[in-house]
Amino acid sequence: MNAGEVLNTPGYYYAIAYALSVFVIACTNERKLGRWKLAAVSCVQFALLLFFMTETDGVRQELFIPSMMVIVGLLLGYIYICNDFSFKEAGFYCVKAFINGEFAASMCWQIYYYLRYVRGMQGEHWRWVELVLVYAVIFAILTLIELNLKKDLEELHITRRELLVVIIIAASVFAMSNLSYLDQNGLFSGSFVMDIFIIRTLVDLSGIAVLYAYHVQVKEIQIRFEKDTLRNIMEMQYKNYQLSKENIDMVNQKYHDLKHQINLLKTQSYAQAGKSTSYLEKMEREIRVYETQNKTGNPILDAVLTNKALLCQNKEIELKFIVDGGALSFMEDMDVSALFGNMLDNAIESAEKQQEKQKRLIWLYVTREKQFVRIRTENYCDEKIQFKNGMPVTTKKDRRLHGYGMKSIKSTVEKYNGSVVAAQENNWFELKILLPAAM
Repeated sequence: MNAGEVLNTPGYYYAIAYALSVFVIACTNERKLGRWKLAAVSCVQFALLLFFMTETDGVRQELFIPSMMVIVGLLLGYIYICNDFSFKEAGFYCVKAFINGEFAASMCWQIYYYLRYVRGMQGEHWRWVELVLVYAVIFAILTLIELNLKKDLEELHITRRELLVVIIIAASVFAMSNLSYLDQNGLFSGSFVMDIFIIRTLVDLSGIAVLYAYHVQVKEIQIRFEKDTLRNIMEMQYKNYQLSKENIDMVNQKYHDLKHQINLLKTQSYAQAGKSTSYLEKMEREIRVYETQNKTGNPILDAVLTNKALLCQNKEIELKFIVDGGALSFMEDMDVSALFGNMLDNAIESAEKQQEKQKRLIWLYVTREKQFVRIRTENYCDEKIQFKNGMPVTTKKDRRLHGYGMKSIKSTVEKYNGSVVAAQENNWFELKILLPAAM
């Protein structure tokens, strides 16, 4: 084996590395495909990579870049097909997978060269043993890193700017890494084969470090953005319900006076006409909604329920509730307003989509059971809801700017060490929360 052959890493090394790299991405992120479909697509993709890279092994320099673009296209297509990513998110993870594969293949071939030509280990079986062991270690570590990056953030949203940044980083790393192979007298080359191996492997490793560091930065920015948004929403909701409570207190005084006046009018002689009586009864029904407040035992919850009852009345939605507000005494007022405000807002948004009036119904339950508080909302929903980890996910196009209602609910429940789960059965949507009554 001459120097040129030594420096030219076999194509199947890269094919295996690329296939494993994108497979790690597919398995550690939300998938669109089931287990068996994923296995089938992975086998097809590996076969294509192996065939293409074997056929283009040692290709002329002018065809090198076009060949690499085909490979990147295969990796991108695989990730986009297998995972629930937007095109920008698929591009982001494709760049990471490509550099991971470059590093794994380079490191594996470097170790083989060292064992074969430096340490003098003979036998073709050592190549396969070394390949299996090295790839197993590398991709096990990469899998753990990817799983760790999923903590505290279920979904990473990538902008055009962030995608452009990782493409520039990867292109720079790839260029510097391969200059040592293309030009052994270049700036990033060495005088000996082992030097070139080391340079290339270190450049690829540095690229991985930079990409994962940038991934962490993007993740932290997004987490901070979501936390700030949730806090602002909760504060705004709380202030609104505080104002609502003050207004409701004033209206309630007028309500009691008006109720007595209606009763007086109904007893007077001119109210004996059917039309006048009917009019007074209708007026009484319309203002009766104000009587719902200050009945649960929790002032903030009273304000939320009264506010949502008025909203439901305007939208011709029937809101019924059996609520023990006193069971929520351990919760902060802001958390009460955020939790029930978002639960009812989601239910109202779903209920108002129903064309049939009898299906516009919302139930709310808050009960105390031993050391726990059970909270449940039910509403009719004929729309098929997508779930992820037991929670509904938004189907709106810009997911980064939506879905904060459910995020707020989950965040509030987690604050009190509770659990939340959603389900849909027979066109009825149900959201159930279980909270320990004492912290």
